[in-house]
Amino acid sequence: MSDIQLARFADVHSQGARFAEEVGVPLGAYQKMTAEELFLVMSSPKLGGPFATNPGISDDQGLVAAIVKCSPGQGPYLHAHYNTLESFVCLSGQFRINWGDEGENEALLNTFDTIAVPRDVVRTFTNSSQDDAHILAFIRGDTPDDFADVAMMPAAATDLDETYGPGTSDKIKDIGWRFDAGETTSNRQVSPAEMSKCIARFADMTPRPDAGADIYSVMHPDPAQGAITGDRGEIAQIIEIPPGGGMPSYARIRTKETLMCLSGSITMGWGPDIRADNWLDLWDTVTFQPGTKRRISNPGGTPAQMLSLVIGAEDETFDDVVAS
Repeated sequence: MSDIQLARFADVHSQGARFAEEVGVPLGAYQKMTAEELFLVMSSPKLGGPFATNPGISDDQGLVAAIVKCSPGQGPYLHAHYNTLESFVCLSGQFRINWGDEGENEALLNTFDTIAVPRDVVRTFTNSSQDDAHILAFIRGDTPDDFADVAMMPAAATDLDETYGPGTSDKIKDIGWRFDAGETTSNRQVSPAEMSKCIARFADMTPRPDAGADIYSVMHPDPAQGAITGDRGEIAQIIEIPPGGGMPSYARIRTKETLMCLSGSITMGWGPDIRADNWLDLWDTVTFQPGTKRRISNPGGTPAQMLSLVIGAEDETFDDVVAS
């Protein structure tokens, strides 16, 4: 596997129409499962079903990342994750996150707000904007079997069959989707006060200066170091680089880092020829294996922002950054 993998968002195609045709269900039925358009940015070659349909980056690091586009009022069925931790970052517009067995609780996410929905909690997301909006879902698991944990509420199967014809839900079951949320595993109930501790409000965060950039610590397993507490072995940060600025070249010696351009002008150098600049457009994503050199620059006239997702061992302290 390459030390560096780059996914150009323009080259990552929405999987809905092709996957619906392969499964033999109407596109509208598949969009009820995954939302209107799902762009699989990163997945593992070991995963099957909807998490293995030609991702932009194929990397076995226990992380799936997908950018989802929704028109106003659109979103998938209520569903639960029992083994994996699903988190969302609002990339554009505004999204409503609903949770509870009937979606009775809700919270709004604005641009760059992040939520880590606890395991066993039924949830969904809906575009509450007046225009098309995008949200990033990143899902963390330890083994390939962990990712077979997504279950819709039983009512979703009934709705599919009533709306799109008898047998529609059975075809979707054949590719690994489930409709037994709350039946084999009890759903966890979380109050709005508890869920508020799982939301990082970007506008309320205070960055720390670090190596020519401002670092917003969105998620960290140590509650003292992140706005929200994530899984052991996973952190999420937003890196903001001032106009004309940049970060000195560095490497992470134990952990894998995935960087996604969120806004502004970003150029990056990586690999042996650290001087070679690569322009990143909006939502372009790069994954680095441990020990790989990289450098981030902002040649533009406005601040630029990147999302950093770092994956390591469960006991990882994430203090493995070295100048290179």
